[in-house]
Amino acid sequence: MRSNRTFGLVLTILLSVGVEAGEMPRQLAHAPAEQRSKVSFVVSYRTGELTTQSSGAVNRAEVVHVETKDAEGYAAYLKQKPEVLAVEPNYPVSNPRMPKAPIVLAPSSVRSQSISNTPNDPAFSDQWAWQAPTQEYPGVHDILAAARKSVQKRKLRIGVADSGFHQISDLIYTEGYNFSTVDGPGADFYASQINPSCTDSHGTAVAGIIAATTNNFEGVAGILDTELYAARVMSCGYGALNDVATGIYWLAGRPTGAAPTLAKSVDIINISLGSSASECPTYMQEAIDFAISKGVLVVVAAGNDGTDVSGYSPANCNNVITVGSVDRRGQPSDFSNRGSGIDIAALGELVRTLNGEGEASLWFGTSFATPNITGIAGLLKQYAPTLSPERLALRVKEASRYPQDYDTNVFKGGIADANQMITKFDEDLSDIQPSFKPALADAARCHRNAYLNTSVDPSQLETLYEIDSSNLGPLSNDEHYTVFVLPKNQPASEATIIAASQESKFLIPNIELTENEYLFDICKLDGTGCRYGKTLSLNVSAQVVGVRSCSKV
Repeated sequence: MRSNRTFGLVLTILLSVGVEAGEMPRQLAHAPAEQRSKVSFVVSYRTGELTTQSSGAVNRAEVVHVETKDAEGYAAYLKQKPEVLAVEPNYPVSNPRMPKAPIVLAPSSVRSQSISNTPNDPAFSDQWAWQAPTQEYPGVHDILAAARKSVQKRKLRIGVADSGFHQISDLIYTEGYNFSTVDGPGADFYASQINPSCTDSHGTAVAGIIAATTNNFEGVAGILDTELYAARVMSCGYGALNDVATGIYWLAGRPTGAAPTLAKSVDIINISLGSSASECPTYMQEAIDFAISKGVLVVVAAGNDGTDVSGYSPANCNNVITVGSVDRRGQPSDFSNRGSGIDIAALGELVRTLNGEGEASLWFGTSFATPNITGIAGLLKQYAPTLSPERLALRVKEASRYPQDYDTNVFKGGIADANQMITKFDEDLSDIQPSFKPALADAARCHRNAYLNTSVDPSQLETLYEIDSSNLGPLSNDEHYTVFVLPKNQPASEATIIAASQESKFLIPNIELTENEYLFDICKLDGTGCRYGKTLSLNVSAQVVGVRSCSKV
């Protein structure tokens, strides 16, 4: 966890976001005078200390509002309490500044690249990220080829933490909630329901890239067929960073006060917003870590200020994928934040998506590079639903490309390649097929009848199977060869562990192939952190089926 910053820095920032001197953040400009005469900071408590946020959410952090004249003393008092971990600014947060205004154009009538069997959405021809890379345009992501290979084993749940959500026909939200304390939390989360004068449609554009309805002869094609959850964490594009943390908790399935708790966490959270913060605040890092602990990948925009990403949160937090922007030629966008903190780059210029009127339009910024990565990660996650966030992030980043003139001093990470990601995953699966056979079919036990005749319960030997994974590579210290049982016609999430070993050959009792499917992976001892998301079905080795004597082995 990151260390506390000095109180002087805390108070300086608190005062700068609050009140009387200088230009106020836009989200505070219309607040009542009594609110503008106060500052707020977030108090994080040590593990085991129970607190209640002002919104009513049980959490390890709470927002404290203090009169400006009392802020320094009260913050110092809090910092002396042994249960307090950190006292930090409730930083103002916003969508990254738009480098260019969205452009509404009619869909192109001529494809720049010939693609067969494409989605029938009218603007698909201008969705460059879906196309295969060429020498001229290496900055695209081959999403169409990946989508054709990705088997949807489970419909994903995707969360978008943003503002500017509009009700349009090409984009369907499963559920949403407003967590912004600027205009008051509540069930209404569409822009028109809360502030009809707000024309912000940032969240709509972000969500459209991921989840617009595909093949409906309307608008654009979304990368995923998904359940979509909207966490409205700002008011018209501006807000407070702790509200973003609250939205993350909600999307990850944690109770957050009045908001109805999700029955199940989302799979991936897209965060296309940011705040100037030289370190990731404790309350934000803890929200992200909670999401990771629930199996949720968090994907974050780098920001559009053309400077080092280390000064922006949550892009500078741990356990996120931080996304920079390139153009179709694979060149870093002038506006994109940069530096060693950029994990991967995606198309952030001329990104075709939807505005608040449902029109297909072209957008610019890391905000729109980020949902391309969210969608690409989702293509693998729907194929391997139990893949951990860490494994999923690694797969996405490892599949990136580095064009010949690509400067890794600008972005550490390469350009995302969705097709390469899925192809490599399939290749790895084909390389890890272990032998799975009845134990009595092994050459060392080929005198089958002798075993059966001397067994107290021969039926136990009939259902005793053996795994031989000696053809696989070495394990890390905490990895085990692992077998799961899954009742037939059930999703992989219902699989339960029945055997694990660091020995390459081991026995598994009570195998019932009629009722169950058996899955193999390389995982931690408790069945988590699996390399392949429990996607590999064990099939009985054909050459040993029906073995009855040594001569047939």
